[in-house]
Amino acid sequence: MKNSAADITGLWENMTKGNSDAMLALYEYYYNDLLSYGIRLCGSLHTAKDAINDVFLHLAEQHKNLKPVKNVKAYLFACIRRKVFCLPYAIDKMVPIDEASAYDDAETSYEEMLVAIQQSDDIRTKIQLALAKLTERQKELIQLKYFQNLNYRQIETVTGISVKTAYNTIYNALRVLETELRGLLFSISLLFSSFL
Repeated sequence: MKNSAADITGLWENMTKGNSDAMLALYEYYYNDLLSYGIRLCGSLHTAKDAINDVFLHLAEQHKNLKPVKNVKAYLFACIRRKVFCLPYAIDKMVPIDEASAYDDAETSYEEMLVAIQQSDDIRTKIQLALAKLTERQKELIQLKYFQNLNYRQIETVTGISVKTAYNTIYNALRVLETELRGLLFSISLLFSSFL
């Protein structure tokens, strides 16, 4: 199913007006991409599925409060990322991947998912070790910028530090992570997909 950017924007606008057909069309159009992304983030088919369903349930409940978005896919990916990284949610929902349902439901091949899952523990460990090299201020600003999706002005308001200082601190933190995670650029791109 091919849809233009205008079609997707129209579906989003109709969804904000409570049109359940538009919501279903967006759900079906992006489901496989969101599922693949969710599995790469958390290594669990069930958690990824639950995150997608929870995000769309939230969108249905809050449709009147939704604002226009420039890129619907990026917005949905950010929602999935926030949902998956919400630790109590992830811990409660984490279930090992099921071979049959993985093969049936995901566009990504079963072999690709297995490789991603096998690598995920090693990747998480390397990322945790790299994050441990950051200062507390760097960790805080990384959290605000990339996991809370705050812009530099909002970070200034929250922390009281200048935009320039926040930018430089985050830039230096990313340089540390780049050095520590050399060879894991794919993982960095997933975690920091909204960078600049």
